Amino acid sequence: MSDRTIVPTWRRPMETIRRWLPALQILGLIACVGLVLWPQLEWSFEAAKRYRGDEASDWKATNVWLESAECARESGAWLAICDEGRLVPISDRALADDPGHALVLALWALAADRSILVIDVAHLNLAINLAGLLLLAGLLLVLGSYASAVVLLLLGPYVFLEWFGTSPHWAFIGLTAMQPILPLALIARWQRWVPPWASAGLILLGFVTLAFASLVREAIAQMTFVVTLGTLAWIAVASRGNGRRVAGLLVLALATVLASQAARLTVALRDRVHPVVPAELVATHGLAHTLYIGLGTVPNRFGLRYDDSVGREAAARVAPEVKYLSKDYFRVMWSLYFARWAEDPVEVIRIYLEKSWSILRNRIPDYFPPPWLFLSLALMVHYVSNGRAASCGTAACDKRLAISLVCLAFVGLFFAQAVLAYPTRFYAAPLGAFTIVMLGVAIENLAHGAGRLVASGRLPTSFRTPSRSSGGSLP
Repeated sequence: MSDRTIVPTWRRPMETIRRWLPALQILGLIACVGLVLWPQLEWSFEAAKRYRGDEASDWKATNVWLESAECARESGAWLAICDEGRLVPISDRALADDPGHALVLALWALAADRSILVIDVAHLNLAINLAGLLLLAGLLLVLGSYASAVVLLLLGPYVFLEWFGTSPHWAFIGLTAMQPILPLALIARWQRWVPPWASAGLILLGFVTLAFASLVREAIAQMTFVVTLGTLAWIAVASRGNGRRVAGLLVLALATVLASQAARLTVALRDRVHPVVPAELVATHGLAHTLYIGLGTVPNRFGLRYDDSVGREAAARVAPEVKYLSKDYFRVMWSLYFARWAEDPVEVIRIYLEKSWSILRNRIPDYFPPPWLFLSLALMVHYVSNGRAASCGTAACDKRLAISLVCLAFVGLFFAQAVLAYPTRFYAAPLGAFTIVMLGVAIENLAHGAGRLVASGRLPTSFRTPSRSSGGSLP
């Protein structure tokens, strides 16, 4: 009697699961939203009621936003303060703050035809974080990374929505979560992972989120700018024999530059549309001031502290005629910052190394290992699960690798920001969005590695099915 090929018993339930997989995935997403996201969102909006009745915020710039929104409601002019018949640029009152929140609140006041309150600012921060969470999860689903989307929807609500306030910093995690859209959309179009119409829509959405980041926090937009240009350069090198594609990439690079300058373009448009008096201070968040006082976040021989007054007093000593937070002020701060390097480069390097270790051992989120350990484990899982190959051989593996690399790029840039500025959870919290996604990718890599073992036949004997031939068994 000849042997017959028997379908292993372990494959039968797998085939059934594969048949019902789309329905199971939809049910999984509904469960994530219904059991985790929605209850957390309800709790957060209920907690926001603590701001009801507050006439002012403890964050000075927030009060300027409210004043600007009321001015917009009265005069129709946005990013301006109504001052005895004059329109004063908001930058002269908000002190080098980015214009995003003020612009959204002004448009909200115009659309709703009512005064904007402190509680509305808290709601706006929650809305930005919720939008970032949903957009990132949607992007992962479009790319076929279902496990990463589920992990994000299960763990993300606590990271994105549990802590919030009325300063701009509380919206940064949601704002950051939107930023991988553009680079991943460009890769998806190049690799043809999604239909052309879908990739075009994702790229357009990516430009919108980059422009929004430019308005809300210039530093985050600069990170997206760097990652996107790096992605375009990588695609250009791989497509150097295709002149038409390279020309298209140059157009995309130009669009990236324009989107990253949305804050400055918006301010220029305001100056052209409304009779605003000339601004004396910068309209966005400067960098040199933060770099200089950032040397004072740890004890140092320069005697610096992380305090705005330290920068103001230092500039006043060398250029007393320069106005605080004007363009000339930031030029002075650049010279002072590089002067510290020239004075004692070893001390500056020591400061940055101490801050590096501080952020590397800080658990983000709380229940994750420190970043140095988690990132090492995630990369090792990818390497081992995909056959210890230098590159992927399948589209699914390529997608996981692309998601991981883009997340790593943003992690590295946020790490650099924390080291150069202030290595606290308050500023480094957006790292949590990327570590959660990388956890989901690691789970997918582990599942892929298990699948490879199954396909190779290296299974425990308990999974093998005996042959129906007399007295024999499968080897």
